[in-house]
Amino acid sequence: MCTGFMENFTGTGGQVDAEIQPRGLADAGWELPADEVEARFRALVAGLEPESPIDAGIKRVALLQARKAQLEAEEARELAMLARLYVAEEGPDARVDLVYRSLAAELALACRVSDRTMESRIIYAEELVDEYPGTLEALAAGTIGIGHARVIVECGDPIDDPELRGKYEAAVLKRAVNITPGRLRRLARQAAEKLAAVTFEERHRKAREGRSVRMFEGVDGMSELVHIVPTVFAVAMFDRLTAQAKAVKAANPADARTLDQVRADLACELVLTGQPSGEPDAPHAAGIGIRPEVSILIPVLTLLGEGDEPASIAGRGPIGLDDATRLAGNAPSLIRVLTHPVSQQVLAVDSYRPSKKLRRYLHRRDGRCRCPSCARPPGDCDLDHTTAWQHGGKTEVGNLADLCPNHHTIKHLPGWSVKQISPGVLEWTSPHGVTAVDIPDTPVTFQ
Repeated sequence: MCTGFMENFTGTGGQVDAEIQPRGLADAGWELPADEVEARFRALVAGLEPESPIDAGIKRVALLQARKAQLEAEEARELAMLARLYVAEEGPDARVDLVYRSLAAELALACRVSDRTMESRIIYAEELVDEYPGTLEALAAGTIGIGHARVIVECGDPIDDPELRGKYEAAVLKRAVNITPGRLRRLARQAAEKLAAVTFEERHRKAREGRSVRMFEGVDGMSELVHIVPTVFAVAMFDRLTAQAKAVKAANPADARTLDQVRADLACELVLTGQPSGEPDAPHAAGIGIRPEVSILIPVLTLLGEGDEPASIAGRGPIGLDDATRLAGNAPSLIRVLTHPVSQQVLAVDSYRPSKKLRRYLHRRDGRCRCPSCARPPGDCDLDHTTAWQHGGKTEVGNLADLCPNHHTIKHLPGWSVKQISPGVLEWTSPHGVTAVDIPDTPVTFQ
């Protein structure tokens, strides 16, 4: 007979009162404090509480994502093995390109997809299996998703040396388990540039030769005009259009157009006429005189000619050093960004315009919307008080962070909460208990 606990259950209408008495333990010469008994009992009962349908659904979706990742890894192994078997079957004298085409065509028929789609799957599978075993293992375990694996493989393409590729993979995988594929792409691209056999500057100079403007006719009388230019100019152009569009919207509150629509209209006006109309009552008059603002980060060793780490745009990817130094030299004022030598997080931003110093610092520190699942750059964000001003929140670095309009709205929905547990480190909690800690993205470093 068990004499560890005695329960007296009373009550009506489904209500149960439990009286816990540690009788028997004392008789055996072992006394347990009443508060510890109470704590253990409550922990036991808490584990028996039914899970809500929403909580269970969230867990099921996360589990399905992990299963999809495992299936992707399994398919990659099968495709890579099939490619090897197909080549071996055709013999040493066969043309490898024709062998792969035949395999892709056969698999395309079996899977009801196009030959080109299947050919790209085979190439990706062989790269993943043969060159990124750690990524394949993480994918099979479900610790990273399909998007993460594709980013690691694609961004690692410039690295030819197997040993350096292994360094790249190990460093980037550490980041992949905690961030989205979109955020990982920028970090992985920058990490790969440091180890690439052909320097970024050489590849960038060659890529510049492909700059162009192309038009693709769409449906319903619409078309796409694609302008392929160096990133530094694309970012500046988009920043100027965004700033002008915001000024136009602010000057015309009744304007029903979205920000995207105003940007598109302004782009047409700028290309066709040179600038928005200067007439006071013109719809885009408020956009006149606005110039882009772009933050360029140049590694000191690169600037001194003792390193080959590429320059970059804050919140974006790498850019050509020639463009970076020329633009920095022509800038009316310079911003010095100080980073921690180990963590690489932004420590301070020095500017000649102290009235904007705090805003500048936070944009450089955050680099994107600070929701863990978002990668929108600071130009698309507003500074938000983590603890609202009306609730005693201060306007300081430990209570401000960049949030895009969407996640700014979500932050204030019922059940959502955001805490800045230390300056720049945000903890998000969803209505059903999902928590995620977000820190600013920093460059991937190698020992």
